[in-house]
Amino acid sequence: MGEIEAKITAGLDPAAAVQAVSERYAGLFNASPLPYIREKAHDVADLAARLIFNLCHAADALASEFGQRIVVAETLFPSEVLTLAAEGVSGIILVHGGLTAHVAILAQSLDLPLLICEAPELLKLRSGTFIIVDGETGNIYLDPGPEIIATFKNQQELKRQSHTHTPEPLTLTRDGRRVQLMANINLLSEVRLASELKAEGIGLYRSEFPFLIRTSFPTENEQFQIYRRLLSDAPGAEVTFRTLDIGGDKLLSYSDLETGDNPALGLRSIRFSLKHTGIFKQQLRAILRAAADFKNLRIMFPLISSLEEFMDARRLVDECRNELTRGGVAHHRRPQIGMMVELPAVVEIMPELSREADFFCIGTNDFVQYLLGVDRTNAQMASYYRPGHPAVLRAIKRISDACQASGKELSVCGEMAHDPDFIEFFVGLGITKLSLDPRQLYATQRIIATIDSTAAREHAAAMLKG
Repeated sequence: MGEIEAKITAGLDPAAAVQAVSERYAGLFNASPLPYIREKAHDVADLAARLIFNLCHAADALASEFGQRIVVAETLFPSEVLTLAAEGVSGIILVHGGLTAHVAILAQSLDLPLLICEAPELLKLRSGTFIIVDGETGNIYLDPGPEIIATFKNQQELKRQSHTHTPEPLTLTRDGRRVQLMANINLLSEVRLASELKAEGIGLYRSEFPFLIRTSFPTENEQFQIYRRLLSDAPGAEVTFRTLDIGGDKLLSYSDLETGDNPALGLRSIRFSLKHTGIFKQQLRAILRAAADFKNLRIMFPLISSLEEFMDARRLVDECRNELTRGGVAHHRRPQIGMMVELPAVVEIMPELSREADFFCIGTNDFVQYLLGVDRTNAQMASYYRPGHPAVLRAIKRISDACQASGKELSVCGEMAHDPDFIEFFVGLGITKLSLDPRQLYATQRIIATIDSTAAREHAAAMLKG
């Protein structure tokens, strides 16, 4: 700020002063040979853009510019997505390849259609071009005809009507078998929605989200406040915290995380946490403190690849509990400790892991990606990303069999959890706990109500044969 003030004092326009100083620092960051340092240039640009806008525009100008419109951009920062959503934008198109996970997750949580495509020519569209964005199929319609417009208006009305329906408190198959439907939570605002839509608990809280939308690591107390609010909005419900899952396609521009040439196989998720135990223990302490008066706390580690990793992570939970006890700090004393099943290596060691973990959750998005060797963020590889591949289905069965043999709970999250093509398959395997976006609860419950569990077992057997 001192440099900006000096330039303004010297007679430079405030917006120009911000621009000049931000360009200087962005240039310094971009000149670094280290990827994580170069990434900080984006933070500088983001901050400068917001400062300049606030200096030059009134808030109502943004509403008139973006309200009820589709925004086409090369890239967007999370802060810009939040601003656009607040001003009533109807959808976003990003014209570069690959899915930016934190932006995509944020858009989904805001119920904001977002598409990513390799079509830079869309940046040249004239302002006012009529566009329909189909977030369900990934299609974009430019200057559509009256029949297409009518079709989509009808779909919008059907969707609006479906949102007025509230699921039943319990989800049952046609022959009365219970299936638990849990909610995936990204933003605190979704907790109340999940409760209204009769979710039986929070099956997955993505705890990295407060990290992704900031410009520095949140402190233990800042995390405590977030987690406390989450738990207070879900009284009596089972809540599962997935510990920090960053790296791969979810990067923190302010950390020293080295992405490497292949970020998906680099220092991500639990590997990052076990390397940076100070950050990890801050998060664990914040979770344990926040749940001091809460009954059904579960902590889940992502991307576990070995028994040793799981034991190391669980040992840190025990360390945090002991430290809080010695310090006389109120905390949850006996959380359930579980793990995500996302790596093929885990399939072979499920018997050993099931003797130590309290529960398991198959993260189908990453599981399919790693099992098939397909980058799910690469649009060119979309046809290779096949959740119904026989290897995927048979591996899921082996995981399910191991959990049933050990008496350990298994749930499923990710896109497959609410995909009509796989819900009956899961029921047929005996997997009766699904965690999904709250907006998918009603539709999923309706599908389950049509399923007969005996027929589902036969259906699963047929799918496993390929």
